[in-house]
Amino acid sequence: MLFKIYLNPGYRLAHRMDPGSFADLMGLSGANADLVRNLSPSEAEQFADGLKWKQLDSLNVHMPTTYRWLQTARPEILREFQENSTFSRLAQWGGPAKQLVDFVRECHDFYDGVPAALSDVAQLEFLLMSARREQEMRSGRTDGSAPAPSVFSWASLYWKPSYTSLAHFSVDAFAILLGKKEMVDEGDPIWVVIAPSHSGRMPTILRVAEPAYRLLGEMGEPVTAGKLLEYAREQGLNVSAQALQALLSRLAQSRAIGSYHLRDENVGV
Repeated sequence: MLFKIYLNPGYRLAHRMDPGSFADLMGLSGANADLVRNLSPSEAEQFADGLKWKQLDSLNVHMPTTYRWLQTARPEILREFQENSTFSRLAQWGGPAKQLVDFVRECHDFYDGVPAALSDVAQLEFLLMSARREQEMRSGRTDGSAPAPSVFSWASLYWKPSYTSLAHFSVDAFAILLGKKEMVDEGDPIWVVIAPSHSGRMPTILRVAEPAYRLLGEMGEPVTAGKLLEYAREQGLNVSAQALQALLSRLAQSRAIGSYHLRDENVGV
């Protein structure tokens, strides 16, 4: 119950108004009730702030570029995030990071001088963090060997697994992440595929053209290469048969997409 008070602003407010009534309302008795009744509001607030800052410090590890820019350039935004965010001990992994991504996205609309690139960089760092987490969960469960290349056919099935992310950034967020550009620099948009690596420490990161990005967005369910080519032609995407074959083969080889090879090649191209 103490953690619920520490991490939930509503509980802290109810406790501050009347600790005894709050303990009764929560159905506490005995030592637990006495502990809540004797907890001063200032102690609850102080401990809650400490817990939140510890969780924010973890963002400095997982999302260093976003966190440090806010810490240096706009510390008041970081303070507001800390004050208004609700963290739970039992929250899904990555909860605070996802909250920060959403908060930063809203900041661009409500705060003057917040560069549009900040939300892109925050999203990129979150996707990389998620991909690394997937790699950690897989460690010891897979042999890490590269898949054997298969003979391409237009009847083969391809799909995008849930662990693979597609992202569109309004600026080159990677250049900012690598320190090659500043957060306030303008740039061209980029489209990327991010997936857990099967053979290294860094996630698989592939830049793709916008037409390829749109095609990959159609691969939530298994689809044949031939159907993807038909879609590209129907939508007027500038993707040739050769380019699509190369893209699918490259992504399948890196395991960024799933594939199931079929020998039937009676699909018109």
